[in-house]
Amino acid sequence: MDMKNFRYSVAIRTLGKAGEAYQKELNSLDCQSIRPEKIVVYLAEGYEKPKETIGWEEIVFVKKGMVAQRALKYEEISSPYILMLDDDVYLPNNAVETMARSIIENNGDCIAADTFPSHRMSLAGKFFAFVTNWACPIYSHKWAIKIQLTGSFCYNNHPTKNCYLAQSAAGPCSLWKKKAFVGIRFEDEMWLDRLGFAYGDDLLYYYKLYLNGGKMLLSYDSGVEHLDAQSSRAGYNKDSEKLRKRARAWFLLWWRISFSRKDAGIGYKIMSLVAYAIKFMWGVGINVLYGLTLFSYKPLLYHVLGNIDGYRYVHSDEYEKVPNFIVS
Repeated sequence: MDMKNFRYSVAIRTLGKAGEAYQKELNSLDCQSIRPEKIVVYLAEGYEKPKETIGWEEIVFVKKGMVAQRALKYEEISSPYILMLDDDVYLPNNAVETMARSIIENNGDCIAADTFPSHRMSLAGKFFAFVTNWACPIYSHKWAIKIQLTGSFCYNNHPTKNCYLAQSAAGPCSLWKKKAFVGIRFEDEMWLDRLGFAYGDDLLYYYKLYLNGGKMLLSYDSGVEHLDAQSSRAGYNKDSEKLRKRARAWFLLWWRISFSRKDAGIGYKIMSLVAYAIKFMWGVGINVLYGLTLFSYKPLLYHVLGNIDGYRYVHSDEYEKVPNFIVS
């Protein structure tokens, strides 16, 4: 398949603080076997332009937010495909060509790079992921990642092909049909930014594509690396109430993508509720044990309060105005 006529542009979301990682990303884009028509850097308002450059990227100031800096109409871009990147990703010179070939051959609407390869984690890492977030391995000839009723995910523990269907993926690097991304109305998820902790924004747009009839893919062979500049994670790790915010995020994602969908019948809602209740009680047990190691009651308290915060928010006047997760 001749990929010379494949047309795409790059959209980078940044606060301009990724430094060397951002420069490596720009350099790698400049060396792609299929060159982008444009590189558009969506920089949060109030932040200085990064000093790192390759000389031909464009800077566009937008509102700050993990969702706000991606939930755009991309009027600056006329190409049919958009490569959406965080600011700390390295792409081998054939990465875009590899992903483009897969998305065309499989008639996909989006393909994400496997920048967090769960199947390559150590046994201890897989156990920790299951204990803390119910992320569990599966064996499938069809799926790379599937979403559970609780909002957690299952991952293919032994992929044997380069490309699989997926219901979600990691967020640092994905290639989209522009029409498909605009069609899922990601701007409807701006409520997540207003909470001050946009946990799960990538799950929202990938799974929203899938539930609204789009075809989501995961590429295991793109070679894309997440350099992880940690510009946003550093603030989270210093937050004394991060466990409370994470518990709230768990509840909100479950409510948004599972329990409250208008296409969900009563049987599905009951199963979803039971599944989350079990996950909640599991979290109670884990946080009790964690609290014992710290000689503190706060992990359990934050777990409970976070879920209460989530329940209150989804019944607030603000959230009532949010359109349904199913677009059409």
